[in-house]
Amino acid sequence: MPQVDAKLETQRQWNANPCGADVAAELEHGSPAFFRSVEEHRYEVYAPWLKEAVGFHSFGGRRLLEIGPGLGTDHAQFARAGAQTYAIDLTTTHLELTRRRFALEQLKTRLARADAESLPFAEASFDVVYSFGVLHHTPDTLKAIEEARRVLKPGGVAIVCRGIRRGELWTRGYERMLADIEQGARESGAAPLVKVLSRRQCRRLFARFRQVAVRSDHIDFAHVFPSRPPSPPAPRRLVEKLAGRWGWYLTVIARK
Repeated sequence: MPQVDAKLETQRQWNANPCGADVAAELEHGSPAFFRSVEEHRYEVYAPWLKEAVGFHSFGGRRLLEIGPGLGTDHAQFARAGAQTYAIDLTTTHLELTRRRFALEQLKTRLARADAESLPFAEASFDVVYSFGVLHHTPDTLKAIEEARRVLKPGGVAIVCRGIRRGELWTRGYERMLADIEQGARESGAAPLVKVLSRRQCRRLFARFRQVAVRSDHIDFAHVFPSRPPSPPAPRRLVEKLAGRWGWYLTVIARK
């Protein structure tokens, strides 16, 4: 069998199906209504825990690099709060949509097409490196994390979020679970690389950082009982408070 280029497959996937755009599929991509719909869904339906976990408002005046901004939704939160924002992405469609979003809001950022495993920045360039749902797609995740550490200033912080889906792993099987994570993969014909990591594996990846904390969020009845429909946001938030440690998203906060 011919070897699959994981990075090319990732670009095929997200250029054809920009991450998160499916929730506003009926709207024109890049329109104000499109970005409003995507943002509302992200923080009110998909991940109501995310603002608390990341603390977007806490980095005003800091130099912040985001690895993989997607549609620019989280990136805009940092910029609105006054961070000096930079972002890199392998996917041109993501960069174009992020650029469009920032132009509409008259926000400033510096965008570049680049690889997380080889960041085009000098050592100790940033106060913060942020990435959501990206580094588990790159073949050498450890190298990407080491690159994040390299460009951080002493005392700087890396905030990395990624998913594990423990419940679905038990009930549905590894291959089916990964296929469902990548919404739209069948339509694009791409076969993006996806890794599933435990808390222990995450701590090992960040072992060279001075301090490492890991939190879990994003639990839903449907993750443990796939035959059930998704629970409404309010009951889900209650479930997350009661059983958050079993959530399928891990957020790593690591200080250099």
